[in-house]
Amino acid sequence: MAGTNWVGTKVSVDWFPPFLVVAMRFVFLSVVLLPFLRVVRGQMLTVIAVAITLGVMQFGFMFLSLSLSTDVSTLAIVNQVYVPISTILAVLVLGETVGWRRWSAIAIAFAGVMVMGFEPQSLNQLPALGVVMLSALSLSLSSLFMRRLTGVPVWQLQAWIAVIAAPCMLVLSFLFEDGQIHALATAPWQGWAAYAYGIVAGSLFFHAGWYYLLRRYPVSMVSPIMLMMPLIGVLSGVVVYGDVLTWQLIIGGVLTLVGVAIIVLRSGRTGGDVDFDKVPATEPAGTR
Repeated sequence: MAGTNWVGTKVSVDWFPPFLVVAMRFVFLSVVLLPFLRVVRGQMLTVIAVAITLGVMQFGFMFLSLSLSTDVSTLAIVNQVYVPISTILAVLVLGETVGWRRWSAIAIAFAGVMVMGFEPQSLNQLPALGVVMLSALSLSLSSLFMRRLTGVPVWQLQAWIAVIAAPCMLVLSFLFEDGQIHALATAPWQGWAAYAYGIVAGSLFFHAGWYYLLRRYPVSMVSPIMLMMPLIGVLSGVVVYGDVLTWQLIIGGVLTLVGVAIIVLRSGRTGGDVDFDKVPATEPAGTR
């Protein structure tokens, strides 16, 4: 379900300005999750940082990249570089130790992105690729802040992200976009259906299912499921938008996903036990 959200988001930004879509999404979630809104004593600055890096920057850049591109498949794969970027940031900021296998995997993942980036089809949409890389970086930054949070329930953090991000995205839409009223008045049912699907698939059902699994199974068993999301996103792009998968895109995509797979599996093997009742919720990139 989460992988298909790439196509759902693409359909929605085909009919609505991208920042407006994000704003509408968080306005709705603010209302739905309002009962979970509680002050997180001693951690509100970190919560705000998560909301800005994840709710405003990551969502904003992701939706913008899809509005700039006609190729959903490539963006779904490139977005997975948030995994090696997160690993690099963990080394630089948190002082974590990474062995040669994960460093090799990071190099493989970025090599895959370079292969895709120099494919003729991708060269025509370099702005979109650059923006989706910013989305991946933003998600990685948010993960650093989330690791500092303790004892924050899943829906409580989601409520704060929605409440903080909604007005920020409305302001960004007002400053950088136009035609919002016209889009709201003329969008067909497909645009509204895609908007609703993004909320249900990305922010409600996927979150619930993901953290249900995390609380009951080891990280090393659950984490590889993330690798299914870009694959589903690619297939959805091919079926719905007719994305063309050239050999260069396929080879680059395989390299990227192999690198990501090694990092995820090695991290799960060496990460130790985690108390998931204290892990804050976020949505892995590529699910929105």
